[in-house]
Amino acid sequence: MALNIELPGDYKISSDSMNILVQRKHIVDPSLSPTFKEGEMDPTIREEWRTWKWTSTITQAIDIILQQRIRESNATELSELRDEIAEFKHGIQTLMYGGRELR
Repeated sequence: MALNIELPGDYKISSDSMNILVQRKHIVDPSLSPTFKEGEMDPTIREEWRTWKWTSTITQAIDIILQQRIRESNATELSELRDEIAEFKHGIQTLMYGGRELR
């Protein structure tokens, strides 16, 4: 059975038989496509998960997501960035350990 773990910030970790996959959520609006034909195609907006990175370990996958969140951060001070990093790590800890403290 494959992994299918949603993480904070529109990311998901899944797997195939060889790799750990990092996926990102995309919102697709078919009506914005240049090939969209009204009346012939479904205009329903939908969510899609697209594979973004491949890794060999869960730890690498989480680190890739954290590094991307740092790059996309709007922090203007190091203390803000530190808080964002701490919040992400706390979210991961909560998902992994149900809120128990790491040892």
